[in-house]
Amino acid sequence: MNIRHSAPIFFLVAGILSTNVIAKNIAIYRWVDENNVVHFSQHQPRDDNYSQLTTIASYNAKEREQPEQKKAMPSVREQIARHEKEQAEINAKNKEITENNCKAAQLNMKMLNSFNQIMTTDADGKNRLLSDKEKKEQLELSKKHTDLYCKKS
Repeated sequence: MNIRHSAPIFFLVAGILSTNVIAKNIAIYRWVDENNVVHFSQHQPRDDNYSQLTTIASYNAKEREQPEQKKAMPSVREQIARHEKEQAEINAKNKEITENNCKAAQLNMKMLNSFNQIMTTDADGKNRLLSDKEKKEQLELSKKHTDLYCKKS
């Protein structure tokens, strides 16, 4: 092997390795000028309003932390249990709504059957009497609601 060809390679490798060692201990100065412009330099500024940084910290970089979501990823069993709990809460709310609708439908039927004249409030907020036809329609609707919401025991 010719020395002439290996010498540039040797100097290249030596140069790369030496810059890593030299760059590792360089002080970097940071300051903000009167125009609020941030400056970085290897040369110390004339005034005392600066902070000194080093490149050593970059060699001791901490391992990047995982986001909280990835750390606390629930297991499949936990996900299923949470889903079943949510489903049970939804079912309980639906049952309560159904029971309230049943009571309202039964109360409407009782009121419609108990009185000859029924007063209602229309969309404009005015009170008026239901006609016989409207009363019959309301009775049919309340019957359907009773059949839908009230369980037969």
